Amino acid sequence: MQGQDSAPLSSIPGPSAARGIRGSRVLSGIFAGVMSGTLVATFSITLAALIFSGSLTQYLSRGIGMALAGSAIVGVLVSLGSSFRPAIAAPQENTAVVLALIASAIGTNMAGRADPFPTIVAVFSLSALVTGGVFLLLGVLRLGTLVRFIPYPVVGGFLAGTGWLLFTGSLSVMIDAPMTFGNLGVLLKTAAIINWAPGLGLGIVLTLLIRRYHHFLLLPGLLIAAIVLFYSIIYLGGGTVQQASAQGLLLGPFHGGALWPPMATSEISKVAWGEVFANSGNLFAIIMLATISILLNASGLEIATEREIDLDRELRATGVANLAAGLGFGMVGYLSLSESTLNHKAGAESRLAGIVSASICAAALFFGASVFSYFPKPVLGGLLVFLGLGFLVETLYDSWFRLPRVEYGLVVIILVVIAFAGFLEGIGVGIVVSSVLFAVNYSRIDVIKRSLVGGEVRSNVERSAGDEMTLEDRGRELYILQLQGYIFFGTSYTLLKRVHQRMLSEDSGPTRFVLLDFRHVDGIDSSAILSFVRMRKLAESHGVTLVLTDLPSAVKNQLERGGFFDDTKRVRFFTDLDHGLEWCENKILQAAPPSMLPPTKLLDELENVFGSRDLVSKFLEFLEKVEAPSGYRIYRQGDVSKDLYLIETGELAAILELSGGKTKRLRTMGPGTVVGESGLYLGAKRSATVVSVTPAVLYRLSIDSLERITRESPHLAAAFHQFVVRLLAERLVLATGASKSLFN
Repeated sequence: MQGQDSAPLSSIPGPSAARGIRGSRVLSGIFAGVMSGTLVATFSITLAALIFSGSLTQYLSRGIGMALAGSAIVGVLVSLGSSFRPAIAAPQENTAVVLALIASAIGTNMAGRADPFPTIVAVFSLSALVTGGVFLLLGVLRLGTLVRFIPYPVVGGFLAGTGWLLFTGSLSVMIDAPMTFGNLGVLLKTAAIINWAPGLGLGIVLTLLIRRYHHFLLLPGLLIAAIVLFYSIIYLGGGTVQQASAQGLLLGPFHGGALWPPMATSEISKVAWGEVFANSGNLFAIIMLATISILLNASGLEIATEREIDLDRELRATGVANLAAGLGFGMVGYLSLSESTLNHKAGAESRLAGIVSASICAAALFFGASVFSYFPKPVLGGLLVFLGLGFLVETLYDSWFRLPRVEYGLVVIILVVIAFAGFLEGIGVGIVVSSVLFAVNYSRIDVIKRSLVGGEVRSNVERSAGDEMTLEDRGRELYILQLQGYIFFGTSYTLLKRVHQRMLSEDSGPTRFVLLDFRHVDGIDSSAILSFVRMRKLAESHGVTLVLTDLPSAVKNQLERGGFFDDTKRVRFFTDLDHGLEWCENKILQAAPPSMLPPTKLLDELENVFGSRDLVSKFLEFLEKVEAPSGYRIYRQGDVSKDLYLIETGELAAILELSGGKTKRLRTMGPGTVVGESGLYLGAKRSATVVSVTPAVLYRLSIDSLERITRESPHLAAAFHQFVVRLLAERLVLATGASKSLFN
């Protein structure tokens, strides 16, 4: 008989259907891989042209080989190791911009002295090796979530700077000369305009159309159309390929031969290591940009495909891939958001798409550089303009409507610094300014969650009516501040000012105690210790005692090392707020004149209930007298409730036993109080443990005795029930009143 969870036979694919499904997946993977591989190869050529432009154009063919090698090596290894099966990885424009800065600096510094290319290759390989090592370390340590801690304005400024450098780099590629503010006049020459104007127009058209339409075939279709249009204009105008090449409109000519390896191992001895170390700052920028970009790309891919991406796995896979690329003279590469999303939209669900894409780049290495000689520079330049404008529009236009003006201003500042000073300087300024903004904004958060005086909050100690009146009258001698969050130099100064103003104020009477509750404090900065030391000295000069409660051990150690506890009797600390309040209340009561109200006595309370001392004596005949020494356990949490106790003298404490051996005092009870009545009346187990704090005299009323009173003296039972109801009502008001809000 067919099981309940079994599918009907008609719904199970047969062998031919299963082969059809697998076949469709294979075809989708191949189709998506061919599209992605074509785009990756095109982008690799474009980035190589960006890096090896101007005086470095003679090395472009070998630079294309390095870019394609990086695309092939990183692409296949990331495809095999990624948590997203149709992933595409290759060199990206973010890091290519910095590599272009490094190559240009090395070419300029070594001009006329030695061949700069071996040194450039060494820097590129070293950047891939170091970046791969950092990726692998972050992945092994599971630190992929670090991207969550990078402020968006800083990332936006980096992206804006990248867009600017891509845009200026596109002009350098098209006019075959370095693009700086000093040679802007070169752009206005007729020969230069013919070279850069078509590419700029193409870049603008690509930007407008891609922002408006999102079909995955649009970009490759536009690029093919642009190439066809370029050659159509050449031939319709009566020109030739040779003339176009002579005018600098084509990427070539290149020398024949393979594109890889870019140099022989014997040329390693020609590396100028001084130049390599001189660019260590830019190497750091590459690592930082690559780390930010891969994590942001992975997060964006999660949103675009609605798939969960394992960031740590991506870091590990990309780390191994970049280590291999560095050893194989390839460029830094990592997950590509656009091509990976393209694979997903094309229906690719396997790793085949990434392998096919990497294979296309690998095959291009063996066709020689001559095959790329006929690629139009305006198309490459237009592609770079499109990439640069994409970053600039997103960070300067779109962010205007999303970001607060201060954060938007930071994006612009970083962009300006990168444009005029350099990429590393822009990164440094962004980190410094964002840190200052964070400190300023965080300091505006009030570290004081609540502020009260002693008349507004009480400890869990039940006191006599006279003591309650005294504490109400003199409660302003105690100033209570409940702190919150992370305390650092900005917020600690605000706290210091608040406490000092309270000490100086005489409007509400003198302040004798300042209680600081640290229960909601996450930590404290070392620079904030000075504010607490100053607070202690102010307390000493004003005769005020500082009471610290719920102090985390790490914070206490910091305060102790900072000299907060040095030789002072004006600092006290307690394990919790309740005990800190009790200590302050006791000190206030000791210094106050004796209350005119008599202390609470059990016999007086019972006489008020029963109306005469004779009835009290008759009631006590039903009870058992118990003399409990200090520390005696009356009953334990979880015991069956069989009796209740009336306190004649001494104090009892109700203690809640928590997990891990911890305890919490619920309340301390004195003469005239009933203990254990809830469990007895409800028939429930004891909700807390009760022990004697001091030697105590108690009267025990068992459930049997209560039943006997009800049978033999109903009027006594009714009066006693009324007494218990009144006590429960008073406790309910106390527990739900505003005076207990601070304990939450």
